[in-house]
Formats: sequence, structure tokens, C-alpha cells
Amino acid sequence: MERRRRTQQEFYEDEGWYDADPVEQEPYRDQVEEIVATNRTVQLACTLAVMMPLFALFLIFAEKKSRAMRHFSLQSVGLTLCHAVVGIVLLVVNAVFGGIPFLGFLLNLVIWIVYIAAVIVMLILRIRMMFLAWRGVKFTLPLVGTMLERLI
Repeated sequence: MERRRRTQQEFYEDEGWYDADPVEQEPYRDQVEEIVATNRTVQLACTLAVMMPLFALFLIFAEKKSRAMRHFSLQSVGLTLCHAVVGIVLLVVNAVFGGIPFLGFLLNLVIWIVYIAAVIVMLILRIRMMFLAWRGVKFTLPLVGTMLERLI
């Protein structure tokens, strides 16, 4: 009588391991979207506030009723302030260390690369905010947005 060794898959099939109920996974938090605006006029104003920071600054002080307009305006102004702070910090670093003969040139090159990367990231964030504002979905910037939400 020939005894054949069972493979691991045959063992699990015989023991009924594959017949168990599948484990249900919890939904991701990112999949749940909070709708803050359903009116097309409000959604358009939110999109314009994200596109134009000066208009957003105006809406922060002028609009008191619409929570969506204030939220997106605040996020837009916060992103603009981040852009300005990054630019000023890089300008100061370049001014301080830019006079060093060879190291200053390399540092200037690195600063320009960092600034271009920061501009690209902020542009991508602004475009994402525009699409979400048009849909009326709430979007909060990762670090700056939560700090701004606490202030107001």
C-alpha cells in the first residue's frame, strides 16, 4: 500500500480552512466624503476661492453664512501663506549662504530645485482642492488646514 504525502493545500482543503467565512474589512476613513455644499452657486464660489487667493481672502471677511465658502477660502489662503513662507525661507537661506564661492552656487541650485518641487506640490494640492470644491466635498490641508480650522 502506497502512502502518498499530502500537500499543504490538500491538508487545508481537507480540514475545511477554505470554507470559513471571509473576514469583513472596515471601510477606509478616506472613502467617506463629507459633503459641505450642494448648491452650484456655492460650489462655484468655493472653486473660485481656491483658484484666486485674493478672492478667498475677501470671502473670509465678507461671507458669514456659508460654512463651505469659509472653509475653502481659509484653506486657499493657508496654502498661499505656506507658499510665501517657503519662498521667503529659501530666499533668506540663499542670501545668507549664497556668497560662498563654490558652495553658494551648489546651494543656489539646490534651493531652486526645492522651490520648484514645492511649487509643483502646491499646484497639485490647489488643483485637487478645486475639483473637490466643485463637487462640494470637504478637503482639509494636512498640517496647515487643521491649525487654521482651530483658529476659526
